[in-house]
Amino acid sequence: MKLFEGHKLQAARARLALAVDAIAERYRTAGRPLTWRLVHEIEKEALQMLEQAGDLDKRYIRMLRSSRWGYVPRVNQPADLESCESLPVAVKMIRRAYCTYH
Repeated sequence: MKLFEGHKLQAARARLALAVDAIAERYRTAGRPLTWRLVHEIEKEALQMLEQAGDLDKRYIRMLRSSRWGYVPRVNQPADLESCESLPVAVKMIRRAYCTYH
């Protein structure tokens, strides 16, 4: 039986934040508005970066996915993240990064 190791989750979370910041900056610089579809693109790209690095436990990377949280729309409409009270970790990071580079 494997135990939960909080430090591994925190490491994955910190690395995800760095990846999301870099990706969000690239999209904002290109002038792309934040849509729900772009939220999913950014999240997918950031999680792939973490998995490809190979130095983090994949179980903890998967814990950060928005699909573990519930429904996040996949439509090509503006993502109104300000009106949402609770959001998945990855989506919160994307909102923060996009607002920072806006």
